[in-house]
Amino acid sequence: MTPPLIPTSGSRVAICEAWLRDGIQGWPNFIATPDKLEMLKAVVAAGIGEVDVTSFVSRRLVPQFADCEDVLAAGSGRARTRVLTVNADGARRVAEAHRNAGRIDRCGMPFSVSEPHNVANLRRTHAEHREVLARIFDILLDAGIQPLLGVVTAFGCPIRGSVASEESLAIAEWGVKRGITAIMFGDTTGMANPRSVAAVFGAAHRNWPEIELIAHFHDNRGCGIANSLAAIASGAATVDACLGGIGGEPKGVEQGVVGDQGNTTTEDLVAVLSEMGIETNVDLHRLVEAGRLAEEITGRRLLSRVQRSGLAADVGNKAA
Repeated sequence: MTPPLIPTSGSRVAICEAWLRDGIQGWPNFIATPDKLEMLKAVVAAGIGEVDVTSFVSRRLVPQFADCEDVLAAGSGRARTRVLTVNADGARRVAEAHRNAGRIDRCGMPFSVSEPHNVANLRRTHAEHREVLARIFDILLDAGIQPLLGVVTAFGCPIRGSVASEESLAIAEWGVKRGITAIMFGDTTGMANPRSVAAVFGAAHRNWPEIELIAHFHDNRGCGIANSLAAIASGAATVDACLGGIGGEPKGVEQGVVGDQGNTTTEDLVAVLSEMGIETNVDLHRLVEAGRLAEEITGRRLLSRVQRSGLAADVGNKAA
């Protein structure tokens, strides 16, 4: 039986805005802390339910997040707060920030299905990485923070090539056995297609219906929205996206990536979902305003089509 690739009208999905974390982690210029806080306020005002706020990683390697504690101290209002870390020292910083600077709801940790990618990204084999993640899980759980396992290169790897769905599901199963309750499948460099997405999310939803599934697609090859729709139809409860469609790994991560590696564009994705009758609780006009703010802060024209062409409903109203 062919899995569904389009969600039905009346479905619901949460949107996680990744601009503040994945979006700008490789940006060539440091985004000033007040600008980050203005963006955080804008996306929360638009009704975004979760924000990927910052990373607790090496300040030397990723100076964009040297202000992570300051950004967190401002709070994210009614939105769920997500952060990222990659080692036990970072997890301890996350736990301390949670105690001192305000609520952190969950912390993501990447695990590349492709072992060569994991070595290139984190300098760890799979066996070594499992040991590190086990320590991170314990630190986060002791602090009352939900660990989120990020199964990345879940649909393909620019170093190794193809990745079988069974491999991605095996990493997810390891996390479930460790007590993980939220799993993100990430298309790190835009190699997924709707059928491969439906295969992974469909199997994961059948195998672990109690686990929250999160979709994270990069749009290197123009499939980000189509893949997001397939994930929602196949059981994803949350979809990550980024205003302006920017993002990708910081410089220095050797992945063999070529071309544009930004995330699925939030404005365009939410516009499509709205037109399809899929509920996100996002105020689309305010979201578009937040996208304009992202362009003002970066000083660049970003990749949202909606920003250039306008919302379809508005165009129709003007024509009438």
